[in-house]
Amino acid sequence: VSNGPSVSLTPDEWSSQWSTIVSSFYPGSIVGFLLMPIMVSRLGTKLSMGILSLPSILGCALQLLAAFPSPGVVLLDIALCGGRFLVGIQAGAALCFLPLFLIEISNPASRSLLCTFQQVSQAVGTLLGLLFGSETLFPLGEYRFEWLQLIAVIPSVILIVLLSVTPPTPHYLLHEGVEVTRVIDSLKYYQGSRADLQSLQNDYTSHAMKGAPRSKIPWSSWKGFVIGSLAAISYSFTADDLIDTFSSTILHGAQGEDPSYGYDPEIDHSSDLMSLGLGVVLVFSSLMGSFLVDRFGRRPLIILGLICTALFNFIASFFLSSIPSVVLLFFALTKASIGLGAGAPAWFLTSELVALPYVPLFQSLSTGLLLCSSMIVTFFYLPLSLVSPPLSLLLLSSIPSLILAILLFLFLPETKGQTPREIELKLSSKRLSGFKYNVDEIGQKGFVSYGSIRDTDYLIQ
Repeated sequence: VSNGPSVSLTPDEWSSQWSTIVSSFYPGSIVGFLLMPIMVSRLGTKLSMGILSLPSILGCALQLLAAFPSPGVVLLDIALCGGRFLVGIQAGAALCFLPLFLIEISNPASRSLLCTFQQVSQAVGTLLGLLFGSETLFPLGEYRFEWLQLIAVIPSVILIVLLSVTPPTPHYLLHEGVEVTRVIDSLKYYQGSRADLQSLQNDYTSHAMKGAPRSKIPWSSWKGFVIGSLAAISYSFTADDLIDTFSSTILHGAQGEDPSYGYDPEIDHSSDLMSLGLGVVLVFSSLMGSFLVDRFGRRPLIILGLICTALFNFIASFFLSSIPSVVLLFFALTKASIGLGAGAPAWFLTSELVALPYVPLFQSLSTGLLLCSSMIVTFFYLPLSLVSPPLSLLLLSSIPSLILAILLFLFLPETKGQTPREIELKLSSKRLSGFKYNVDEIGQKGFVSYGSIRDTDYLIQ
């Protein structure tokens, strides 16, 4: 027996309330990603992330109000929606933080591989959330709700402690103009024996802290931002968030249960196990995908990944109300497609497609667009599923995923192994940047050959 909140709702009320509570996370994340580049330019990446981690702690504290006896719908909404909004501020900032932080601490040679691990960390976090959030797999007794808030606070506290004990980044110290010995010490701390001061200075000279005024942002960076944003929002249409948030509801629905009237405990346990299994699939496929993306390139894997997720979700949509085993199988294939290709590039491609001075601004904005699209998808899923479960997955996943895969095929150039200058030249052309061509042939012979999603060689000779 739990002393957690309990409110009686009709099916329509339950759908509306749950969608609102789930989606309230995303407006907070929008605030977080908007604040991140502003604060980074004034306080540096580390201090900005430390400050923006505090709302997460406040959000978990606010959600404790929902544990009051008989809270009522109004107090429950304020506590849960307000708490998720505050947690979202930290989450939105954190999603922007990793690419920016890696740029400041890593050398260019290892940066591309390190950036792919954002997807891995996302998958691990999701898996832990599914485990701790399951009442059948991780029982916490009478004070379950309170324990969950405490567990949710732990990562933010650990991050704040780590940020406070690690030295300032080499880029930040160069920006502040401190003595070179401090820069070298910081460089050795983050890069070890491979630390190269000259490489750092060359990298910093062209980087964001010495950026040009915004009015002079070149066309190639604007184009790179648009393409990178398409790649970013494609992640929200893979149905990854839908599966994570509503997998238990979907699997129960496939067995004919109405969530507003409670679940059969035995089916509830099996659904939690299935959801956890999907999380495990995502973790291992994401680990493998990090090396595949670094080995074969971003372009082929994100396009193939999106096509596969569109196909698998399309098939799963026809069994949402009938056969849970088929739904589980194709959701697992969707998770594998996300981990192996569709996931990792979406988080960092913008940082490779725009000129270095504008990475903090454009990477934050593209991440924000990803979060905005995720908010829309999660908000409309349950209302649409009440009308037609297959239609909800088709409209919110398969169709937009396929459209975005086509757009990326036409416009997304390969960035693996390319210098910023080479990428800029490809994007500066008025032709479709997804085609393969030689730089010296732009405007002369046109395209040498059509870009293939299997081609991972350098696109510029």
